[in-house]
Amino acid sequence: MNPRLLCALLVLLPFASQAQVSFPKDETWLTLGPLVSIDDLADDPRFGLGLESTLNWVDDVHSLGVFAQAQWMTQGQARLAGGVQGTLVFGGVELGVYHLTGTEEQLPTTGLQITPFITGIYGALGVRIGLPLSDKGGRPGPDGVPGRVRQGREVGLVLTGKLPFQMGGTSTYEPSYPWN
Repeated sequence: MNPRLLCALLVLLPFASQAQVSFPKDETWLTLGPLVSIDDLADDPRFGLGLESTLNWVDDVHSLGVFAQAQWMTQGQARLAGGVQGTLVFGGVELGVYHLTGTEEQLPTTGLQITPFITGIYGALGVRIGLPLSDKGGRPGPDGVPGRVRQGREVGLVLTGKLPFQMGGTSTYEPSYPWN
């Protein structure tokens, strides 16, 4: 081992052993923030811009909560989603349902949403997977012309900003907002 590294470790060890990490106990947090997404990168990329809100009950290094999302997609569709989410330290997963409104080319689509994510205090980055609950559609009408189809499976990236507000409990964390 490098002698300089060993000396540095020996000097810092007493300080590291005195460090105390404080985790939240029985706190409730509401977060609001912008939501940006891009789906179907390989075929026809679809971009979305919207808002996300979460309500989380935090205890120690884990939390459980609910989320709601509303997005406007570049194809002229609205995408609404909601469900439950859980986190453990910096990682988590959202499980919920989504509804994508229809257009002249596509039927409305409802499905299950699974989003594993990494998170920090002010943001999260996730991989959103959407699984439709109904068949694709597109059956020919009386004139033999194929009808509209539903959106298929989707996989995309989601970036969320978070502005946290403490709703309950006593916190050792103090948000650093400009107006504090």
